[in-house]
Amino acid sequence: MWIDRFVRLLLPRQDHFFVLLDELSAKMTASAAVFRELTTATSHLQFAEIAARLKPLETEADAICHRIYKELDKTFVTPIDREDIAHLTSALDDVIDSMEHAGAFAALFRFDTLTGSMKQLIELQIRAIHELANAVRQLRKFSNPESIREPTVAVHTLENEADLIYRQAIEALFSDTVDARELVRQKDMLYTLEDGVDQCEDAMDVIRSVVVKNG
Repeated sequence: MWIDRFVRLLLPRQDHFFVLLDELSAKMTASAAVFRELTTATSHLQFAEIAARLKPLETEADAICHRIYKELDKTFVTPIDREDIAHLTSALDDVIDSMEHAGAFAALFRFDTLTGSMKQLIELQIRAIHELANAVRQLRKFSNPESIREPTVAVHTLENEADLIYRQAIEALFSDTVDARELVRQKDMLYTLEDGVDQCEDAMDVIRSVVVKNG
């Protein structure tokens, strides 16, 4: 591994990878802005419209991912390990996919409005996304672990809050008299939204690993 670092010091820096990761992060925050509208939707038609707007953003994010993978294939020396770049690209893409999936499920399940717990999970994921985007912007300072300490702690805290809200919501759901159809759609929607916050923590863990490895 020290040989790789030595070679990187001798050859020009490939900063375009950071630019592409910034583009992917920007697509993530753009998706989050649309994703937030799920909290105020009051009809099935509104959920369908939001889902329709999330899909192109997810497709555009996929295109950025393909560009990153293509660059990895033709670049001899990368600013950080190519495996780490690929892993982070996939992790950020998973966050975007999670929002698109949640929007699609809200439309497919024909919700007219989301429950309070669902709205809380959405807000927690959006906050986690903003912390994650901040950490991506700090990647150029990957030799300074302090640059991502606060976002790392924040995302971990938000994920813990999401776990608690999810468990309380599931407990309440099974405590009430709810018909089987309604129980299934609420349970699946809650799981999808909680998993989205988990995806943010997974991506943050990749960034932390990169910084620790290169610090």
